[in-house]
Amino acid sequence: MTYAQFLLVFLVLPIAFLSVLLRHRWRRRHGLACAAVCLLALLYTSPWDNHAAATRLWTFDPHFAPPSHFILHLPWEEYAFYGLQGLLTCLLVIALSRRSEDQ
Repeated sequence: MTYAQFLLVFLVLPIAFLSVLLRHRWRRRHGLACAAVCLLALLYTSPWDNHAAATRLWTFDPHFAPPSHFILHLPWEEYAFYGLQGLLTCLLVIALSRRSEDQ
């Protein structure tokens, strides 16, 4: 399974399911908070991950993340993971929150 396929199965599909499920509860403030969470995840995680990959603390198998996919020292899928994981987390929080708080 490639990194992109992993993202599709374990993040994109659950995000799509929750998006449909929560379409009537989604508010503008949810979008703003989610954007902030995703941006924060990108800004907080990217420097560490790039440093770790640059110093070969970990590597990416070229079969699953080809060198042509890399931005700096990470495959683009790693950056997508930050945003998708943030979005999924936000959707789960909305789904688990009490309905009255969303009004």
